Amino acid sequence: MTAAEIDKIMQMSSAAIIAPAGHGKTEMIAEIVKYAEGKQLLLTHTNAGVDAIEKRLQKRKVSKEKYTVTTIAAFCIKWCVSYDRTGGFDKTLSPFNGRKESEAYYAQLYSGAKKIFTTSWAGNVLKASYTGVIVDEYQDCIQVQHEIVLAMNKHLPVRVLGDPMQGIFSFSGNMVDWNHLEFPVVDVETKPWRWSKCNPELGEYLMTIRDTLFPILSKQSCKVQISSENKNVEIVAPAAFTGYSHLKELSQYSSVVYITKWPSQQLNFCSRMPGIFQYDEKQDCDELFKYAVKFDTKAGSDLILEIIGFASVCATGVGTELKSYIDRLKNDSLDFSRIKKHSDFRDMLTEAARNMTKNDIFRMLEWFSKKAEFKQYRSELLSEMKRSIKYAIDHDIAIYDAANHIRKDAGLQKRYTGFKFLSSRTLLSKGLEFDCVIIDMTTPLSAKDFYVAMTRAMRKIYIISDTSTFFFKD
Repeated sequence: MTAAEIDKIMQMSSAAIIAPAGHGKTEMIAEIVKYAEGKQLLLTHTNAGVDAIEKRLQKRKVSKEKYTVTTIAAFCIKWCVSYDRTGGFDKTLSPFNGRKESEAYYAQLYSGAKKIFTTSWAGNVLKASYTGVIVDEYQDCIQVQHEIVLAMNKHLPVRVLGDPMQGIFSFSGNMVDWNHLEFPVVDVETKPWRWSKCNPELGEYLMTIRDTLFPILSKQSCKVQISSENKNVEIVAPAAFTGYSHLKELSQYSSVVYITKWPSQQLNFCSRMPGIFQYDEKQDCDELFKYAVKFDTKAGSDLILEIIGFASVCATGVGTELKSYIDRLKNDSLDFSRIKKHSDFRDMLTEAARNMTKNDIFRMLEWFSKKAEFKQYRSELLSEMKRSIKYAIDHDIAIYDAANHIRKDAGLQKRYTGFKFLSSRTLLSKGLEFDCVIIDMTTPLSAKDFYVAMTRAMRKIYIISDTSTFFFKD
């Protein structure tokens, strides 16, 4: 982005900037904040997004007095809790009490914020606090969030940044339509910064892929042809790819992600490569809550079976290694005295089996975590259950309630970014970067998902498919 482009944007009461994946959108935000007079309000969708923006601003040595960074939801919560009568917001609702109440909570939150920001007094508060609003990842805004931004634009200049080609959250509701955006789109100079040092050729190629796929935004069909001469993108026949077949090549990269369409395919792949690929858990993490309820409500042999069952969901080898224990438990027996295998597990069970506490459940899961015989492929799930139990112990609450807090409370959420090999989907890996990306096209992705998957790669792309030609339609 040039100085002239920034100056033009700052002269406008509203502006939309389209920045392709890897083309320095976060850097643009930093430049606008640094150039702007006064304090900017920066809004995005996730805590990871907040973290990324803050790190970039710190790297650019932008004074903290020049900005506030938060999520759209957190900003709306602050206003709706303070002015609940104006917004018609029920403060007794919680996002942690199941899906139905969570949906009602967010519906009231956003409609309430919209009501508040249409008032002149709220506008005066905004103008006294900020000189402008910047919204990142605008393609992920639902319509009511867009209406909130429009309401704020009555009081302050608004600049929104995003990429309609990465708008893959259509299931979330009525999404903002970039073809009918109220903000004028400003053309700015961009370049594929993500690949400038590691693989400029791949960066340029992905721009041609974007151009080829762009007609999909106008509901036109399109076709992508991968040349056999392309060294950066390799087509691998499904019969020739097992994961292990390419492990030597994959091991040379510092980070590898396998991307597929459905959770079942994602789970199946990493369970076939336990101890190597890890499953990328979704935010609501169904298995965590399902087993948390069981741990809260079961007792005796039933509880121990559920703990072993949970461990077998997270790692291979559990059922085989603990078969003797499982057989006795299924017969409602807590006598393990004749079992020789895993004597440390036997002693732990014998001590705790008849009156098992949360501490005992935690100790059992710790035991599973440390045993080399069990090859983990859902390490995040196992870690989150242990965190939930620890939180439940410390706060004297049910494990289910603790799980709700650690997964949904922004202050308690933990990011799992240390896995070298990850099995994921575009909804989970969007915004992240990997040295190497494996895209499973045996079940075809949509055009936007395909673009998002391709642009996660910094050095190499493997596409699992029987064909090198891919057809897409809206």
